[in-house]
Parts: sequence; structure tokens; C-alpha cells
Amino acid sequence: MVRVGFLDTSASEWAALLKRCAHDCYHLPGWMRASEFSDGGKARAVYATDGQSELLVPIIRRQVDAEGWDAVSPYGYGGPIFSEATSSDFIDEALRAIVGRLRKTGCISWFIRLHPLLNADWQSSVGEIVEQGMTVSIDLTKTEEEHWRETRINHRRNIVKAVKAGVTVHIDRDFVALPTFIRLYNETMRRLGAEPSYFFDERYYHALVAEAGANLRLFVAKEAGEIIGATLFSVAWEAGIIQYHLVGTDQRYQHRYPSKVIAQAARNWGRDRGLKRLHLGGGVGGSSADSLFNFKRGFSPDTHVFKTQRVVVHPERYVRLCDGDESVLSDLKGYFPAYRRDIADALDDGVEETLAASEACSR
Repeated sequence: MVRVGFLDTSASEWAALLKRCAHDCYHLPGWMRASEFSDGGKARAVYATDGQSELLVPIIRRQVDAEGWDAVSPYGYGGPIFSEATSSDFIDEALRAIVGRLRKTGCISWFIRLHPLLNADWQSSVGEIVEQGMTVSIDLTKTEEEHWRETRINHRRNIVKAVKAGVTVHIDRDFVALPTFIRLYNETMRRLGAEPSYFFDERYYHALVAEAGANLRLFVAKEAGEIIGATLFSVAWEAGIIQYHLVGTDQRYQHRYPSKVIAQAARNWGRDRGLKRLHLGGGVGGSSADSLFNFKRGFSPDTHVFKTQRVVVHPERYVRLCDGDESVLSDLKGYFPAYRRDIADALDDGVEETLAASEACSR
């Protein structure tokens, strides 16, 4: 029999489970507490066990109305983590038990972002699994020479040119440059015409540093003492994964290619420290067809499928929130949950739609 429970971020069981399961930074209680500011809800985890196998999924609980709420993974790849040798039968049994518990507590829907690396082999018949696009990673067990050969010739030329011009990269361990990074990130997202969900409450950044600073590295590119670009990486030391989290560049210095120089520096740094993978992520919104994905693809041939899992927890309430349209239950591949689409569309009206030239997206 599967036992299901909710865990608060302060729960000792959560911290103990992380010692037994492969995980990324998105699964850390402190990271989840910071994510309350980015995802607009309360951080929790749902936990299931049959006494042998274990499954934990971080969630952000977002209020829908006075009666109900929905669950979503934190921004990033906070998919399920589980004990070794966990069977697909247990996974489905555990998820069904979790869905039953969620329904009893007023949950309407559940949106899970599966981790492209840790959940690469994830299979489940609960809800629907949707392929969102591709992500790119760099195998850090390769040599410096192999990495350089795998780098697109245009990237190599731009990096060499920038370094000769005096561009340098350092790690800001004290996060002194955090305010500048926040400004550059927001400016970059506006140039890209990013959706509102990519713009964060400033408290999110400070909470990340306070709660998960040991798992963050802020790489800063400078020319003549001026910051021209910066990238915030997460580092999951035990899993051996360093990962792009957020990136910002100064438009005035696109000709210095700070994002490319930083990517090269991070690759060298991760390799020198024995990490296994530098996960660059995918394109804007998970797309594998835009120029941001193409930029990342210029550093490595290794790609992964980014998937999400969508579960309608309470079908009757879900349909009611969608104005009685029962067809939403048969097509979960579009915007999910469908009842939040109107809210997202209204927010999108206030965001620039023109995709300006960006150094981070240049070919």
C-alpha cells in the first residue's frame, strides 16, 4: 500500500530523502522557498512510499479561487526524484495515490516540468506527457581540446576575438554584481519579447542567494572594468550538474559576445572541478527552433528532450473553470491548465513582441 503525504520545506524527511536520491538544485527546500517569489504560491513537496520505494515531487501551490488551487513545478526543472530501482508500476501507483490526495485537498490540476537529464527515462500513464522541445548539454568528462573542437567555428572566432579585446570573466562569490545582473537580465528578456513569467520579483534573486548561495555561481564578464554580461548558474554538486539558470547581456556590448565567453569559462570551470554535465537548457519557452537554442547548440552536439506532465486532478472543477468546455479534457497538449490561458494572454499584451537582435541569440 502506498502512503502519501505533504512535506513542508522545513521537514526533516525532505532533507533526508535528498541524501538517498539523485537530485538537482530545484529539489532543495531552500530553492523551493525562493521559488515562492517566482511562481506566486506556497512551496511544498508531495511524497509517496510503499515502505521500499520512494517518490518526491516539489510543487508550488497556487490559489485559483476561494475553493481550489493548482500545483506546478518551480521555474526550472523540478521534476520527480525517486529511490534507486524504482519500478514504473510503483511510479504510476504512487502518482495515482498522490492525485487522490490532491483532489481531497481541493487541487484542480497538476503541471510537472520533467528534468531533461534526471527524468530522461521517465514513463507514466497518469495524465499526459508532452514533449516541449530540446535542450543542450556539454559532457564535462571530455577534454578541453574535445570541447573546443565541438564548438561551432563562429563561436570560437567570437570568443578569441573578445578575449584579445580584453574581455575577462570572473566568479562573483559575494554577489556584489547582483543588482547589475538583475537589470541586464530584465533588459535581455525585454529584447527577446519574453513572456511575463520570465520576469521575476526582485525578492526572488535575493532569496535564491540567501537560501541556496552555496549552489549558485554568478559568472561576470567585464571589459575595461565595466560589466558587459553575466550568467547565474546553479551547481548540483552531488549530481555533478552545473546549469544555466538566468543570463543577461548589455546590448551595447553585443559585439564582445559576453555570453559566449562566459559559456566557455563555465565549461572550463566545471570540467576542472570534476562535474559531469553543463546543462545549457533550451530555447525561449522550451522551443528548439529559435535562435537561443541555436546559440546553445553551437557549444555541443548533445541534446535532450524536455517534457512536461499534465494531470487534471479534478475534472469537474477543471471543466467548470473552462466555461463548461468538456473538450479541454481530451486535449492536454496546449496551454495547461487551460483555465489560466486568459490570464496569460492578458499579461502578454503588455510585453514587447518584437525580437530585437541579441548577442545571446546570434548565429
